[in-house]
Amino acid sequence: MIQKTYHFSHLTELSELLVQIQNDPNVQTASGVLLQLYDPRLDIDEQDMVQMIRTALPDAALCGITAANIAGDAYDISKEPVELSVTCFFKTKLIQFDYPLDEMTSFVAGRKMNEELENLSDVQCLQVCYNSKSSSIGVFMREFRHHKLPKFGVKAGRSIRAKNDAHVYGRKVYNNGVVVIAFVSTSLFLYMDNNLGWRSIGLDMTITETAGDNIIASIDHQPAVDIYTRYLKVAPGESWVQNVCEFPLILKRNGFQIARVPAAYDDAGHIYFASDVRQGDHFRLSYADKEQLCALTAQSAGELSDFAPEAVFLFECGNRSRFLKQDASTEIGRYRAYAPQLSAVTGYAEIFVTPDGAGGDLNSSLVAVGLKECPSADSADAPTDAPTSCSHRIITCRSVDPSEGHPTDDGDVEVPFIERILTFLETTSAELNAHNKTLGKIAYTDRLTQIYNRWELERKIDEAIEFSDPNEPCGLLFIDIDHFKAVNDTYGHDVGDQVLQAVVNLIKEKLEDGHAFGRFGGEEFIYLLPKATPESLFTFAESIRKSIDEICFITVRHLTISLGATLAIPGDTKDTLIKRADEAVYEAKETGRNKVVMH
Repeated sequence: MIQKTYHFSHLTELSELLVQIQNDPNVQTASGVLLQLYDPRLDIDEQDMVQMIRTALPDAALCGITAANIAGDAYDISKEPVELSVTCFFKTKLIQFDYPLDEMTSFVAGRKMNEELENLSDVQCLQVCYNSKSSSIGVFMREFRHHKLPKFGVKAGRSIRAKNDAHVYGRKVYNNGVVVIAFVSTSLFLYMDNNLGWRSIGLDMTITETAGDNIIASIDHQPAVDIYTRYLKVAPGESWVQNVCEFPLILKRNGFQIARVPAAYDDAGHIYFASDVRQGDHFRLSYADKEQLCALTAQSAGELSDFAPEAVFLFECGNRSRFLKQDASTEIGRYRAYAPQLSAVTGYAEIFVTPDGAGGDLNSSLVAVGLKECPSADSADAPTDAPTSCSHRIITCRSVDPSEGHPTDDGDVEVPFIERILTFLETTSAELNAHNKTLGKIAYTDRLTQIYNRWELERKIDEAIEFSDPNEPCGLLFIDIDHFKAVNDTYGHDVGDQVLQAVVNLIKEKLEDGHAFGRFGGEEFIYLLPKATPESLFTFAESIRKSIDEICFITVRHLTISLGATLAIPGDTKDTLIKRADEAVYEAKETGRNKVVMH
């Protein structure tokens, strides 16, 4: 694999470069050629530019965007040259898919992508460039997530001063479209790194109402903009975005940290974002320290260098470059020191998705991607250390010791005031958070089984009902251990307690992210699913029932449970939902036990 990156400011320069690229022996002999086109300028005809490239190199895969230009006037990039990065592969085939979203929905495009992947083998990863009326690429990617492929890429941006249209480049220039490059090989290996660096601080908050897939209407039932007034003393006004964008929201989805940067507000107190937000998301505000960001970047660039990639692609958030200002070029320079021909672009969102589906479209991150071609592990040409030197490496989150990146801990050196304040706030916040978690665990945990107690279960049920989707409502299982009184009477309460703990441990093996499980009282338990259908709820309940029925307990040997299952309906309260499930479990026990009954 060989990567070479070119720059041009006029179409006449591009014409000359294309002749040079056409005559490159590597381009002529490559199994696949990837063209990455990143345009920060306002004075080039994009249609002509893409057409010239497609005509000169019709067999190459082309993927690109208009770059985000949102830093201050002093860091305006609209006069910077267009970047055309050419990567020649020799053991990899590249397949390009264009989906114009003015002609189909993201869902339909995702289904079409899935159909293509069903007919392909040895796909190692996907690069995705997009610009969409929808704030997120999630709907598109959700339709083929079961293929478990790593994905990286970027969302198109624009100049906040010129307000030019954002475009994605593929076979054409698209106002609204997705361009995907599939890398097909048995010899391609990937390094993918999510370098965020913003750190959470303060209280955990909840998005209680949205007004679209990228608009928060209320936070903890208060107007969304109020959080920045309350915590930063930033009132709505002309400079509101500039004052708050350095303090993005940090969400946790499936254990993965995702930043969301405010882009605008309205008179109703709603906050608008460039990427998706969801009702029920929990988040904390965050801040970044330039020196620690630089420390993380040095760490990332060093590990990328250790991977020894043959091509490097960087996807940086516009908010990150706005925050770093002059240090943004220094950050890219750390990678460029190792890979002088790398490609780099600033967009409105950067895509980072692991094979197991963690991640999504991010904000404020720098996603670093390295590729190399090695002999496959079972090839006769494979080196003896192939399993370690030639394998995928994916880093989902970077962390740095709080002392790293600071000038010194020498008492003879004065530490800058802002650094002392930030260290104080972060340390205090972390200690309070740890203390609150300890107190919270005591308050919401059942002492015997170490799962949620009834008080916390009822709170979780209230929350699930509030955020329940009528098309896929929350589901509740009421679980009762059959003949448990006989266990206590026959073997004593100590054995009864052991049975409760054993049953709980078996059911806990079924726990998934977003699910809640707790002890309602005695031998009764509740299991809550945030989204379910009648079929999925019954199937899940049956799997729990069977797991208990098929186990041999140490003392009591055989044990069974009865389950009542129900889905939330409009107008439900926690009491009506629990009552319906309780009636279902009563019916299960009255009609033979060891069964699931749906109401």
